[in-house]
Amino acid sequence: MTILHTQEGSTLAEHAVMAKPMTVNAARFAIASIFSGALFVLLLCILHLLQPEFDPTWRFISEYALGSFGWMMHAAFGLLAVTQISVAITILPHIRTITGYIGLVILGISAIGVIIAAVFVTDPITVGLEEATFSGRMHSIGAMLDYTPVAALLISLSLRRLDAWRPVKRVLLTSSVIAIVAMVMFVLQIPQDGQFGPGVMAGLFGRLLILTDIAWLIIVGIHAAKLGSSLQDSSQS
Repeated sequence: MTILHTQEGSTLAEHAVMAKPMTVNAARFAIASIFSGALFVLLLCILHLLQPEFDPTWRFISEYALGSFGWMMHAAFGLLAVTQISVAITILPHIRTITGYIGLVILGISAIGVIIAAVFVTDPITVGLEEATFSGRMHSIGAMLDYTPVAALLISLSLRRLDAWRPVKRVLLTSSVIAIVAMVMFVLQIPQDGQFGPGVMAGLFGRLLILTDIAWLIIVGIHAAKLGSSLQDSSQS
C-alpha cells in the first residue's frame, strides 16, 4: 500500500508540471509578440527624438499623440496591444492554475485598455478634470484598465510550476516584481492636487513602468518561441 501511494503521488506530481506542447500557431504568436514589442520600443525612442518639447520627466508618453507625429504614438499603442494579446494566446495552453487564468483575464483587460488609449487622444497633462474632453476622458479610462504588472506576476507564478518554463522562472518572477514596484512608484508620483509640472517625476516613472511591462512580455515571447522551435526540431528528427 505504501509503494502504491508513492507511485500515485509521483504520477500526480508529474501531471502537475506537464504542459501541452507548443503548437505552431502559438509559436507564431510568440514571434509576433517579440517583433511587436520591439517595434513599440523603437517607435517610442524615435518619438523622444522627434518631439523633444515633451519633457520626459513629467510629460506622459500619451502626449506624443498631440504632436506632429501623433500617428506614431497611435501605432505604438496598437503594437503594445498586439504584444499583450499575442502573449496571452501563446501561453493560454500552458496555464493550469486559477492564479494564471486570473492573470490572463487581467492581461486581456489591459490590452482592451491600451486599444482604447490608442483610439482616443489624451488631453495635455496640464488640463484639469473639469476641462477634460470626451476623448481625453476615454483615454484616461483606457489607461486605468492597464494592469499588466499584476497580470505578469500572476502568470509568472503559474508558469513557474511547469518544467518547460523552469529555466526562466526566476527571470519571469524578477521582471514581474520589478514591474509591480515600477507601478507603485509611478502611482506615488501622481500629485494629489492633480497639478503636473517640472519636478513631478510621473513621466519618468511612467516610462520605466511601460519598459518593465514590455520587457516581461518579450521575455515570455522569446522563451515561448524557443519552445516552439525545439518542438519543430524534435518532430523533424
